Amino acid sequence: MRELLFGARLTLAGGRTGIVRTLITALGVGLGVAALLLAASLPTISAERADRRHARDAVLTERSGPTSVLVGTLRTEFQGEELQGRLLQAEGDRPVFPPGLSRFPAPGELYVTPTLATLLATPDGRRVLAPRLPGRVVGEISAEGLLGPKDLGFYAGVDDLSVGGPVARAERFGTDASATPLDPALVLLIVIALVALLIPVGTVVAAAVRTGGEDRDRRLAALRLVGADQRMARRIAAGEAIVAAVVGVLVGIGFFLVARAFVDGVAFQGLSLFAGDVRPAPLLGVLVVFGVPAAAVVVSLAALRRVVAEPLGVVRNQGSSRRRRLWWRLVLPVIGLAALLPTTAMDEDAVPTLQLALGIIALLVGVAALLPWLVERVVARLGAGAVAWQLAVRRLQLDPGGAARAVSGIAVAVAGAIALQMVFHGAQARFQEDTGANPDRAQLVLIRDAPSVPAEALAQRLRQVDGVRAVTASTEYDGSVYVGPCPALRELAAIRECALGDTFRTAGAPGADPATARGDAASRYADAPVVAEREDPGGAYRDGVFTTRAPATDPISTYAFVRADPAAYEAVRNAAAELDPLITVSQVERIATDSQFTLLRRAMFAGATIVMVLIGFSLLLTALEQLRERRRLLAVLVAFGTRRSTLSWSLLWQSAVPVALGLVVALTTGIGLGAILLAVIDTGIRVAWLDVFAMVAAGAVVVLLITAASLPVLFRTMRPEGLRTE
Repeated sequence: MRELLFGARLTLAGGRTGIVRTLITALGVGLGVAALLLAASLPTISAERADRRHARDAVLTERSGPTSVLVGTLRTEFQGEELQGRLLQAEGDRPVFPPGLSRFPAPGELYVTPTLATLLATPDGRRVLAPRLPGRVVGEISAEGLLGPKDLGFYAGVDDLSVGGPVARAERFGTDASATPLDPALVLLIVIALVALLIPVGTVVAAAVRTGGEDRDRRLAALRLVGADQRMARRIAAGEAIVAAVVGVLVGIGFFLVARAFVDGVAFQGLSLFAGDVRPAPLLGVLVVFGVPAAAVVVSLAALRRVVAEPLGVVRNQGSSRRRRLWWRLVLPVIGLAALLPTTAMDEDAVPTLQLALGIIALLVGVAALLPWLVERVVARLGAGAVAWQLAVRRLQLDPGGAARAVSGIAVAVAGAIALQMVFHGAQARFQEDTGANPDRAQLVLIRDAPSVPAEALAQRLRQVDGVRAVTASTEYDGSVYVGPCPALRELAAIRECALGDTFRTAGAPGADPATARGDAASRYADAPVVAEREDPGGAYRDGVFTTRAPATDPISTYAFVRADPAAYEAVRNAAAELDPLITVSQVERIATDSQFTLLRRAMFAGATIVMVLIGFSLLLTALEQLRERRRLLAVLVAFGTRRSTLSWSLLWQSAVPVALGLVVALTTGIGLGAILLAVIDTGIRVAWLDVFAMVAAGAVVVLLITAASLPVLFRTMRPEGLRTE
């Protein structure tokens, strides 16, 4: 303990240089800790969002009472954003109301989310969106009624609802928060994404702990000179690592708290979070706070394996006779393959997630372990060239491990990102459905169950909208009877010649067979001509009777198909809401994607962006620390006449060579890992080369930006003041 405390004192008593070195290490560790605390908050974020979602779900009932409420659910879009609203009508004198409201809205009153209130204050919001909302804004929905601070939605009080279609009767709001089981493939995708995004964070923390290694080795040599043995020196080094890591944990907690304070104002890929929901799960938070200092000690002691601090100097085992060995660096990839390959033959719901995670970890960590060996072998064979090239190559030959460690984080991140891109690109087809819709026949589909507006009135109003080229509308009655003019019927079935008063049926129409007709609504059309089925513009097949004569029964649903210019979409939605706000207006899409998969993909891209930014800052800190350690050498070179441009190009080559090697390893590992993971989720192996090269280019751009950002510090180290020493 005495030696550990002595190491801590050395860290804090090294003057300005020691403080700067400790702060740089703490900043690197802090960035990693902040990212780990954010990852540790994911369970809490998920649970809080689920609780909020269940709290505002309506519990339906068939009996009216003093507290029952009629609820009409509607969805619309504005400028590409989905907006969900609910119409509320009280049936008694004590109506229940959803969370987020201070009272039940009276007819004509509108409560909106804060983001919607801001949107309505814009010129487009007032001109285009406001006319679509049924009422005047009297207040805002509080946080209790929102999934996130950037939600778009509203509650409107009305007095003209009746049960049927999108309108139901609710006895209260708030359902049991029972978790909905996820698709096994989604579970595997979540595990893959989390592991691939967190492993680079671990490499960042490990690289930050080893910052200032040369200064530390010189201090250990001085301690040997005054009588410390090797074991004492290692314990003192452990004490230094603990202090830097503890300070880094405190800095990371500070970063996390500052970032959390701004979470409310950020929306990324359609996701927004409340600051109060972003808090680490207790067990995971404790693991991060205590695990990072412990890992720092392990990394520091491991770094001393190749260093012998003697009383008269430091000897590093990096000569040709003690080159890095390859065999043990291949152990991790072999272990990863041994863990992953058996899972390719398992059913998705039987794949052990722990085994999958350990296999991915072993492969990605193997990238970081293999990179120093590869850099050492390659730079040892690099030949002569320009002065800048020679300076860079010689520096890499003297310390290939340091260069490899500096870029290992970006290599691991790119490898993981490539694997993620491949997995999500390959799995996308599993979570997509071909709707059969034809956007060439119609661009918008309008549907209203239990309609209150006749189909022809709806069609006439839509034809008045500028930019609308054609509208066909029909009505469905009980017994699968579809009524409308001939152009509308041709959209529902393969009808050629048609005139007013005609009736047609498909072969599978219920009650259409005279031998089996039992008097149902369709049986009186049993003698109608048979026509073939046809997909409507929205992709649906309809078996039934198609007639231009309406039966004397209540309609079930109204359908309208609209051909319009994109500029007219908002006006079509407004015209439909003018007649009935509960009319659903959907844009025709050939492919529909599962909402949970879409949410996961957005979260993955958000996480990948955060990791890339984190690694960029970490690389910048590492580059600055390396320049600080070499300031005297750089000043001497300038004093002897070396051009500043030569040193700048040397710095660029020192980064470019290991980065190029790291990206080659990342490309190979990422594609291999992605292929294995696609086999695990039983998806055909396909490589999206454009996405793969985009990830590689992103990694290269990050390094180039970091090199450019370090040039001002490089120029300052070249001043004559850098020759001074104590």
